[in-house]
Amino acid sequence: MIICFIAFTSMLISFLRLLKVDAYVFYHPVSAKLLIKHTKGTGSIFLYLLRYLITNKNYLLNTAGLCVIAGVMPFISGQFEGVNVMPLGFAVLCLNTPICILLSCDPGLEQAVRTLPGQAKRFCTNYCFFIFSVNMAVNSVYLISWQVGKSGVNSTEIITALIIALQSAVLSVLLEWFCPLRNWKIENDLWHHPRKYIVPLIMFLAAGLISMWSINIWVLLCIVIAEVLSLSLVVRRI
Repeated sequence: MIICFIAFTSMLISFLRLLKVDAYVFYHPVSAKLLIKHTKGTGSIFLYLLRYLITNKNYLLNTAGLCVIAGVMPFISGQFEGVNVMPLGFAVLCLNTPICILLSCDPGLEQAVRTLPGQAKRFCTNYCFFIFSVNMAVNSVYLISWQVGKSGVNSTEIITALIIALQSAVLSVLLEWFCPLRNWKIENDLWHHPRKYIVPLIMFLAAGLISMWSINIWVLLCIVIAEVLSLSLVVRRI
C-alpha cells in the first residue's frame, strides 16, 4: 500500500508538472554536423545506406522486430513434426520493407543515381550487398535460435539461408530499379504498398519447394547466379 501510494503521488505530481511544460522542450533538432561526418573518401554507397538507416532509426525497428521473430520462430515451428519448415522461416524473414524502399523514399538519391554516369552499377551492386547483409543478420539469429532450441543446423541449412537472402536481395533491387514507387504523399504509403509482398511471396514459394525436395536448393542457386550475372550486364549498359 505504501508503494502504491508513493507511485500514485509521484505520477500525479509529474502530470501536474508536465501540464505547464512547453512541448518544444523535448524537441532536439538534428544538427547538420552530426549528419555530415565524412567529407573525404571514395563515397561508398554501402556506408551511405548504413548512415541513412542510423539517421532514421525508425527504419531499424522493422529489422529489430524480425530478429525477435527469428528468435521465437523455431520454438513455434516445433509443432510441425516431420516437415522441414526451416526454409519457410527464411522466406518470412525477407519481409523487411524499410530497407527495400530506400531508393523510392529518397527522390534526390534516385535522381543522382539515374543521371550521374556509372552510378547504376555502383548503386545496384552495393544496394544488393546491403540488403543481403541485413537479411543474413536476421537469418543468423534464426539459425542460432534453431540450433539452441532444436539443434540440427548443418551446412545445408546455412547454404539455404545464404541463397534465399541473396535471391531476396536481387529481386528487391530489381524492383527498386525498374519499378520504383512514385507519387506517394506520406511515408506510410511506401510502407503499406502491396509491392512489398511480391518478393516474400516468391521466396515463400521457393522455400516451399525446397522444403519438399531439398535438391531444389541447387536449382535456386543456379537461378540466383544467372540473375546476378544478368543484373551486372544490365547495369553496365545503363
